[in-house]
Amino acid sequence: MRVNSISYFLLLLMSLLVIQSIGGYFQIRDYRRAVHRSHKLGNIGIGQKRGRFLDGHVVIIACDGAGTITGAEILDGISVWARFHPLTSFAGKELKGYSIYEFLEMTEQFTKKQLHQYRGYVRALEALEVRLTGRELTREQERLQKKK
Repeated sequence: MRVNSISYFLLLLMSLLVIQSIGGYFQIRDYRRAVHRSHKLGNIGIGQKRGRFLDGHVVIIACDGAGTITGAEILDGISVWARFHPLTSFAGKELKGYSIYEFLEMTEQFTKKQLHQYRGYVRALEALEVRLTGRELTREQERLQKKK
């Protein structure tokens, strides 16, 4: 029995799908561990920016009840082998020890391009603001409602 090139191609395709599934499992496990680690530091906000190919990220920011950032982690990378690692700064400013409200004020001055670039960070900060202040909508949701 002779195996043709189509069979090799299908075998290669199936192998890649299996590898991607295994990598996805480990990435989800790493996500759960990062959330657990961050939750030990206080309230957490999670934000994501979906990238077309290369520029996506998931940000987890932890803060205390007053809004002071106690830690942060980020997942950025282009493959399922990417893992969470500590995040120390945002837009050139140290994160840990500063208030989420300071960063939210800073993002009000961002250009549209900067808002797009740091979307995951902003969403995590806004999620924390909603949690701590009891607001119903994030700033991004309010902006979208005003456009309607």
